[in-house]
Parts: sequence; structure tokens; C-alpha cells
Amino acid sequence: MHLQIELSTVNNERLIELPIHYNSIVQGLIYSQVGEEMPQLHDEGFEVGGRTFRFFTFSRLFGKIEYLKGGKIAFRSPVNLRVASPLEQFIVILAKNLLNSDSLILGDTRVHLKSLSALPLPDFSSGKVKVKALSPITVYSTLFTPDGKKKTYYYHPREQEFTDMIEANLMKKAVYFNKDLAELPFSMRTLKVNNRDAKIIYYKNFVVKGWLGLYQLEGDPRLLKLAYSAGLGSKNSQGFGMINVIKERSKSASRGEPSKN
Repeated sequence: MHLQIELSTVNNERLIELPIHYNSIVQGLIYSQVGEEMPQLHDEGFEVGGRTFRFFTFSRLFGKIEYLKGGKIAFRSPVNLRVASPLEQFIVILAKNLLNSDSLILGDTRVHLKSLSALPLPDFSSGKVKVKALSPITVYSTLFTPDGKKKTYYYHPREQEFTDMIEANLMKKAVYFNKDLAELPFSMRTLKVNNRDAKIIYYKNFVVKGWLGLYQLEGDPRLLKLAYSAGLGSKNSQGFGMINVIKERSKSASRGEPSKN
């Protein structure tokens, strides 16, 4: 499920100032609303086959941006954020606590909830959807240089390893909910990416490279739903891999013909 969250400033402040690399701040805001009732989410996560998942993801902040000096940006109030999770408990707790909060802290700015809505689930029954990345999708391998030093290699969406690793990652997530889901078909194809879709994010002094862009997902509707709710690729709970389904216009609609429904 996706929650659409709109935040506005308190006391008529016009701007919400943040560092350019603000993922950890948004993550902290989310944890502050769910951590007390779901401590495992922050402290341990959920282990599947030696990997730890936290089963939530979030988008970039959306709004009018001003670029400031000193590596900062400012959003004009209000700002919008999407948060998603396949865990119903997480969504319920987050929504409840946001609705009950008098105010929240985003960076150094006090904000309050202006609106909150649970978005309707897209129709996955066809087994094929086109999606847009709302936050960069990342997958990587740890390699070693000739002198024995570790190096992180982030895959490009046009490399086969990119989609292969995302598909394998989703199967590991599926095992947590139902091991039989991991036996069902799922595939991903890169449709459109360009150089502007490459994003380098500093998360707590670590450099992460990911990609926006358009992609096609195909497979069992239950796995498409999981990808939509849990996110694609790695580091979802750090603000990576959130997707939105793009509604395709029918051929008759594009020709201006009336719908048969």
C-alpha cells in the first residue's frame, strides 16, 4: 500500500530547509512515528536467508525547490512524500500516529500534517505494468581491487545484472510472506533511462548510486503487488527503489473513441 503524505510548515514559515542529501532525515521522521510500536523494524529488521529487510520504502520529496549555499535546498511549503510497505501493521501505525501528531520535525523545521491519503491499489491482473521510479533504484556488488581493497560497483539499468539482481532480490522478499511466491514468474525490463536519471546520494557518509527511469514489470500479480509495496532493489528503507504504476491509455482513448465500459 502507498500513503500520500502532505506536510506544511507551522507558524507560517515559508521554507523547509534541508541538506541536499536528505534521505536519512526522512527515514528518521518515519521511524519516529512507528519505532515505538514496531521496534523490530528499526533494531533488527526481518531476516530472510541471511539478508535483512525492513519492508518499507519512500519517495523523494516533491515540491517547489530553491537551491541554497552550503549544500542545502529549501522546499516551499507544502511538500509531498509517498511511503509504502507490504506490512499492513506498518501502514496502520504510521497513518494513525501522523494523524494524531500535533507537529513533526523535518530537518530543523517544524511541520504538521496537511493531508494524508491511502492510494488505491493499481490493477495488476494483466500480469504486466509499466512503472516509474519515484526514488532511485539501486543494486550493487562488492568487488576487490588487485591490491585487496573493497570496491562497491553499482549496476547500470542497461546491464543484465541490474534486472537479474532485482528479480532475485524480490524473490527473497517474497519468501518472508509465502515461500511459494518465490516459485512464481517475475521479470523486469528497462524501458527508458538517460544520464539525468543517474542519482548519487550520500546516506550517512556512504555514497549510493541509483537510477530513476521507466521500467516494465511482468509476472504473477502477487509479485507485482509486492514490488509496488516493498520497492525494487536494495536499500529500500533508506529511500531507494520506490515505484509508481503508470496507467496506460487505451488505443481507443488515444484515437478519441468512446470507452466501451
